[in-house]
Parts: sequence; structure tokens; C-alpha cells
Amino acid sequence: MPLSRYGFIIKATDLEMFKHHGRIKSELFDIAVSGVQSVDEAIMAAQEMLTRRIEAIELCGGFSAEEEAQIREAINDHVPLGRVQYREQDQSRVEWP
Repeated sequence: MPLSRYGFIIKATDLEMFKHHGRIKSELFDIAVSGVQSVDEAIMAAQEMLTRRIEAIELCGGFSAEEEAQIREAINDHVPLGRVQYREQDQSRVEWP
């Protein structure tokens, strides 16, 4: 069955979890987007996404591999969890807060 309910978590220093969130929905696809400041907020956002039957969650490139592991553990690996990564030659061009 194709993926139809997707979550994306963005991390930046001035995002507020309860203020910066949204949803894009079409007939066949539904994406929930949450902005957070920390891995603790990302955990809460991911857990909340599970209550909305999200089928996969992706993290922005501002999350480290260690933070990804913390979030995966917190959601008990209930859904696939991925993280955006940049090519080595692009990493120096991207500065994360």
C-alpha cells in the first residue's frame, strides 16, 4: 500500500512547536509539518504524529544521527524514520542553527 500520511519535522532556534505547524492535504496524500527548537520537542511532535496515524516521519538536515536515534527510540521504531542528509561537498554550504 502506498504511503499516504507523512510527517516532517523541522528544527530551528526560533520555531515554536505549538505555533509553527501545518498540514498539506490532497485527495491521496496528507503531510503534517512541525517546527521545533530541540530534540525533546521533536520527540513530542513525533509522538503526536503517531496519534494521527502518520505512516512515516522525516527529519530535516538540522538533526544529527544521535538525535535521530533518540527520536527513533522514543517512538519505539513504530514507523519508518528518516533524516535529510546533504552530500559532503554541500555540507559546508548549509549552516544549521
